[in-house]
Amino acid sequence: MNKHEQRMCELQADLFELSSLYFSCGSAFFIARFMQSPPAKELDNFDDPYNFTSPNNILSYMKEKYPTLNNKRGKQYPISILRWMGYAYRAWGIITRKSSYRLYKNMKVEKLLSLYDSFHTFSIEYCVERLDEIAFEKKKELDDYEIYKRIISQKAKNKRLKI
Repeated sequence: MNKHEQRMCELQADLFELSSLYFSCGSAFFIARFMQSPPAKELDNFDDPYNFTSPNNILSYMKEKYPTLNNKRGKQYPISILRWMGYAYRAWGIITRKSSYRLYKNMKVEKLLSLYDSFHTFSIEYCVERLDEIAFEKKKELDDYEIYKRIISQKAKNKRLKI
């Protein structure tokens, strides 16, 4: 990532961190609302080097447009986790050129939160590769029962062919 892209990631990290001080709603609610908002879409304009704004401007916009952010109560995540989530979502969007909404839709906040302990110490490039695999995996992993059913089904089919 270039310097401008890193600044964009820092901006979103600051935004997520400040949201816990600025709004009374839960962190997951704020992130969900933000990832689907016009400011997030503006930040998705990856090739515009002048689309930089301050976190306080975005927070003011969010407060004006979404008054429920101060009406709802919910669990606030620790600041270090919010910071990582903000940075990770933005870096993921920049590296893969996917929109904030698409990323949020395929990796809800709760899922990203569950990955924090495993991912937060890795490089952001590695995290983005793994997040993209997890969120957009086409092939569903088979559980033990499904594998067992397929084996039994194949054995039954083979017996029928021998008779």
